[in-house]
Amino acid sequence: MSINSIGQLGSYGGGGFGGGGISEETRRKLIALGIDPRTVTSEAQAQALIQNAIKIRKSSNTPLPINVCQGEQELISKAKRLASKMGITVSNTMPVEEILKLISDKINHGNFEEFKPEYQALEEACKTIKQHENNMYASMNYNASLNKMMLGL
Repeated sequence: MSINSIGQLGSYGGGGFGGGGISEETRRKLIALGIDPRTVTSEAQAQALIQNAIKIRKSSNTPLPINVCQGEQELISKAKRLASKMGITVSNTMPVEEILKLISDKINHGNFEEFKPEYQALEEACKTIKQHENNMYASMNYNASLNKMMLGL
């Protein structure tokens, strides 16, 4: 089979990675719950499987995997919830690093030791997300350099 246009490229080989109609965040949740994302054909089906797996684990008292999904938006909302528990007011536009700094300062200067494990988990998740973003950008730069080299630019 030959590929004559870019439009045919997506259908060649069955779409590549599988689980074609689901988001990256949903794919990570499926993997964390032990579900193969290649068996899922749509976002709605994936969400139903995730909800069902969570219900089954809760009813059987099986602990949910740690960090099922640590997307940046989820991390920001968790940091805001922790900040509000500690009495810290944050704006909607404040970056997660700034929120974590405020939480850290409050823990170090006040009597908030019970929040330290939650803060440390958020800080570690933030570092992991930033590291993954940096790796992605490095990979994109590498691919761009290879493309330039292949094109003789």
